[in-house]
Amino acid sequence: MNHRFLVAPVALLAGAVLLAAPLVVTAQATGEEARAISLRDAITEAQRNAPAIVAARGLQRNAEAAYRSARGAYLPSLNLTAGTARTQGVQFFQGQLVPLTGNPWNYNNGLASTIQLFDGNQRWSELQRVHATERVADITTVQARFDAELQVKQQYYAALAARESEAAAKALMEQAEQQLKASSARVKAGVATKSDSLRSAIQLGNAQLAVLTAQNDLRVANAGLTRVVGSSTTVTASAADTLEALAPIPDEAELEKLIADGPAIMLADANLSAARASKKAQRASYFPTLSLSYNYSFTQSSKKFSPGETWLFTGGNPNRQNLNINFSYALFNGFAREAATVQQDVTMRNAEAQARDSRLAARANLTSLLRSAQNAQARVTVQLAAIAAADEDLRVQQQRYALGASTLLDLLTSQTTLNQARQALIQARFDGRVARAQLASLLGRPL
Repeated sequence: MNHRFLVAPVALLAGAVLLAAPLVVTAQATGEEARAISLRDAITEAQRNAPAIVAARGLQRNAEAAYRSARGAYLPSLNLTAGTARTQGVQFFQGQLVPLTGNPWNYNNGLASTIQLFDGNQRWSELQRVHATERVADITTVQARFDAELQVKQQYYAALAARESEAAAKALMEQAEQQLKASSARVKAGVATKSDSLRSAIQLGNAQLAVLTAQNDLRVANAGLTRVVGSSTTVTASAADTLEALAPIPDEAELEKLIADGPAIMLADANLSAARASKKAQRASYFPTLSLSYNYSFTQSSKKFSPGETWLFTGGNPNRQNLNINFSYALFNGFAREAATVQQDVTMRNAEAQARDSRLAARANLTSLLRSAQNAQARVTVQLAAIAAADEDLRVQQQRYALGASTLLDLLTSQTTLNQARQALIQARFDGRVARAQLASLLGRPL
């Protein structure tokens, strides 16, 4: 068979593919344009900027203010009043308009104070409820911090996986380029068919698509990481964190001891404590209330504007003092207390069910995530061995193909096997990292 008429088309096709490859890949490269950030710095920025954490800190401030207010209910209230008025003009008296008589200026001031003597233990129950709410806000902040850390790690590890996939795809593309050159040379030499060059060109095109896919994945991961970090400029995962050393995961028995201090369980327990305190506070509506109040009032009229003479307790001026003891008991209020009692009881029952379910869910998630992490770790070990074997097989097949002892199909099969092993290793690393991050978020402590 004469191959002279096949050389030109194959060479043109191969040259077109090789010329187009760098242009397409370079246009899509975005990882180098982003600012590299370490995982620790990304977590720190996210915990400072995440909207959920900002909202949780607001809940903390509100809870602290409510707790101060609940303690202040034990103190007497104080109210100070002061005022002045001027009266002038004429008045209608006995059918005639006559000027107003008397002093035109009038001054008044007063002091009132009230203290609750007995309220059916409502203030104490309210103080306990607000204290439980404050604890809920604190735990919500802790959970928000770990949720933000988990989101950062997921996006960060996605960026690392995309970067590793890009490196693997570029290595495959370099092999495909070399293979296309070798196939084209063998076609020119008449020792190979046009099919070899076409298959090599297809292999190169697939490698280029793999590079583009990895770069697009990196672009998307960078955008997600930038959002969760709260950065105004695009950030990306640092290449130094690709080969991070991870400490061994504790065994399941030790993790089960730690899970009781996880944010989800602690939050459910805090909500239950707040619901119980609310129910106790509502019971106070069935008790009477007793309060003590004191009022002092002072009035004075004058011909001139002289506010300095009108201060409280000024001697020789008309004043009045009252000391009152008030007793109040609601005999019937249209079953409003009963309705409130039912609502508080329902809220408490729901909180009890939620607390019970949170413990069961935590144990179930612990088992699932621990198995996922262990499985991923085993897959990493297997894929490392598979890559070593596939790399050696590819080396042998390249030598055999160069000597004409094997076909191009055998060589392409070895290349595909090596690429699949690399991708499986990248996926195993990603799954292991995410499972570890989810475990840390569940336990509320780093692993």
